[in-house]
Parts: sequence; structure tokens; C-alpha cells
Amino acid sequence: MVISERFMHNLYVKGTGREFREAKTEADVEIFFQGLGYQNIPKEVVTRLSYLSLATEHRNSHFQDALDISEIIDDLVPEELSTTEVNELRAASLVHDVGKAGPAEATPEEQLAIVSLFNLDFPYGQVVDGKKINEVSLRRALALKVEEGEITQTRAAELLQLVIAAAQRQENLRPETQITAETTMGKFWSAHVYWSYDVLRKTNLSGSLIETAVSHHLLEGHDPAGVGVSQAKSGMVSLELADKYQAYRIRLMLADKYQAFLQRSGRTHEETIKIMRTRVADFFKDCPSEQVRVRDLYLSILDEIDKKKAVFARELDLEQEK
Repeated sequence: MVISERFMHNLYVKGTGREFREAKTEADVEIFFQGLGYQNIPKEVVTRLSYLSLATEHRNSHFQDALDISEIIDDLVPEELSTTEVNELRAASLVHDVGKAGPAEATPEEQLAIVSLFNLDFPYGQVVDGKKINEVSLRRALALKVEEGEITQTRAAELLQLVIAAAQRQENLRPETQITAETTMGKFWSAHVYWSYDVLRKTNLSGSLIETAVSHHLLEGHDPAGVGVSQAKSGMVSLELADKYQAYRIRLMLADKYQAFLQRSGRTHEETIKIMRTRVADFFKDCPSEQVRVRDLYLSILDEIDKKKAVFARELDLEQEK
């Protein structure tokens, strides 16, 4: 199928008549899923995505990031994919960061607190007390924001209390999601992948959609669904089908990183492609023969991204349109 440019943007503007980048109500969020053929997305997911649409003066919202990633992916999908398959990939893009509203067991107040923590702005590569920001404790990072005047001491203490309480009540309390005041920011940030999995696995969304959504940090070693790097899913009937599902996940994974480096880290297209190629090379260094095929899938999709610099510049510049 031929993909129209800015699909999600046009879908929203046509359905609401409002500016694409403003905060989304639950009804707004449902417009996207209904446009993709998903009529019964659970309220829990819709509510969380509405919370994640809250932007700050420092950054776009996380849901807006997800929409941008979906637009990028539209320019990477092969023409032979069906409308249903493309819409599943778009839907996976929308929900992939749903865990940034916290564990499945988090209360609404806790969800909003965890969204607030994810909204705190730390410049890429920032060093605090001689440590990179991802190595700094949650307590120290909040104290830094108090020092900068971004939040009050009272609010910092409240946020810390709420995120720890939510983390302690998790049904699936893994080492990756055990949060204390001394947990590093890097571990806190990466916990969202596991929280996304716990939220989505309780829905009626397809297994392939969920696996695609929660595999976007596979290169960093985070694999809550256990998909691995050389097998798409157990019981695949053919290598061709396995590659197809691998390519689903790789497109979302690389689109997520591309958007993050350009919009959240201020890197150029060229810098981003170089960093991503290095990460793929490092991840597959000395890889066994059965993983060479997957490595080549990563590199071929990176080649596609590299060729479409001008297209993505338009896709990621929508906030300037009035």
C-alpha cells in the first residue's frame, strides 16, 4: 500500500479541527485508535496516553513523541504491507511508552507523578557531581531541579514518595523496576519498558503488537516480552515471516531512537545516524551466524532512514505549522 505523508497529523486535524500538538483529552486519544480500526482500546490505556500528552515548557509531550515516531515509521514501511499491518505498527507506536505513566498498579495520582518525573528536562550528556545524569540518583536529580527552581522541595518529596509507593505495589516486581530514592535515573527511565509490558499484556491487543511496542529498547538489553534478537516469536512457520516481524520491531526501535536524538537531544541527522550505526555495530559485535541476518535488517533500515533526511525534517517540524 502507498502511505500518505503525515497520516496521524491529518487524522487528528480532520477529526477535531484543532492544533495537532496540543494536549489530548481521552476522546482525542480515541480518535487516533478509531482511525486505525481499533474501536475498543481499554480506558486504562487511553487515560495514560492522555496524561502522557501533557507537555512542559521544556519539551514536547511523550504522546507527541509517539505520534512523531508513527509518522517516521510510515516512511519506512514496505509497500507490500497490508493496511491492517501498517495500522498495527502505528498503534504499537502510540502505546510503546504507555509505561511512562508508571506500573499497571499505579493510582491516577501516582501515574501523574511519574509522568511529571519523566517530563523533567535534563540536557543530553549533563554531568552532575562528576556523574552522567543517568548515573545520578533519583533523589539527587530531584534536588537539582529544586536548586534550579523548576519544582519546589515539597513537590520533589511528594514525587519521590509517589513513585516509590507505586513501584512497591507492583504485581510483577522485577529487579529492573524496583525503585528507591537511590535508584539511578537511568534505571528509573528504563523501567518504563517493563511497565508498558505489564499494562499492555492485560489488554486484548494482539501479541505481535505488544511485542513490537515493548521491544524498542532491545539494543540496551531491555526485553520484557522475551523476543530476543534472532527469533521473532516462537512457532514462526517460516524465516520470511520471522524477518517480517523482526522488521516491525526494528522500525519502531530505530524510529524511536532517531526521534529522540533529533528532538530530545538536539543532534543533527548525520550525528544521529553515526551514533545509531555505532550502537548496532557494538550490539552485534562478534555475533553468531544466526544473528547476522538480523544485524543486516537493522543496517538496511538505518540506510532507509539516512536517505530520508528531508522527509523527516518535515515530519518533525509540525509544531511550526499554524
